[in-house]
Amino acid sequence: LPDDFEQQLAGFIQQALRDEGFEDAAMAREVPLSRISARWLAAFERQRRARGIEIRVEQTGRLTFDGPAGPFTVTAKADRIELDAEGGAIIDYKTGSPPSQTQVLQGFAPQLPLTGAILGAGGFANPVDPSQLLYVQVTGRAEGGKESDVSAASKNNSATAAQISAAEFERLVEAVALYDDPSRPYVSWEAPQFMGNHGGNYDHLARVWEWMVVGGHEGEGEGE
Repeated sequence: LPDDFEQQLAGFIQQALRDEGFEDAAMAREVPLSRISARWLAAFERQRRARGIEIRVEQTGRLTFDGPAGPFTVTAKADRIELDAEGGAIIDYKTGSPPSQTQVLQGFAPQLPLTGAILGAGGFANPVDPSQLLYVQVTGRAEGGKESDVSAASKNNSATAAQISAAEFERLVEAVALYDDPSRPYVSWEAPQFMGNHGGNYDHLARVWEWMVVGGHEGEGEGE
């Protein structure tokens, strides 16, 4: 990396913001944030590259398997894949909050594990076992950024990145088999623990918000 990599990176961020229509008043706030982000990203990049990695950026992978109703293809576009002797680290960049390790392990955030499954099956090129599932959050605030390895060993996880990816792929295969059945209903809020945070794509069809406000006891009080 060049000696002025941090300055170049800050310039790239600022130019991208201007290209998106940020005016001078907004840039007065964003320029300091871009410098903090660039400082953190430069350190992150040097630390990652010191391992002698091969970097692939914005690669698209595919994996096809047979479902009850026919072939099903799952695709993924990886922000970054780092290849080394241990396998492939899959990195996804975020400006907002990334999913927690618990959400990933429970199947509520399947993006990185399914990308790992595609990588392991040769969906990007040659088969490579996923070795790390990493979110990189870039905010420009505080330290500037944060790494979140959702495949790391913890009190809630003893599985490797490859095992997490394989488990998520099996979950997908099972879900495809369920929904290939025409009699299977599409549930609006199957995970009620997220009701206050994430709306479903089809809530408007299920009239969920009407039920939430009005309640489910139509006709209550009639005849009194």
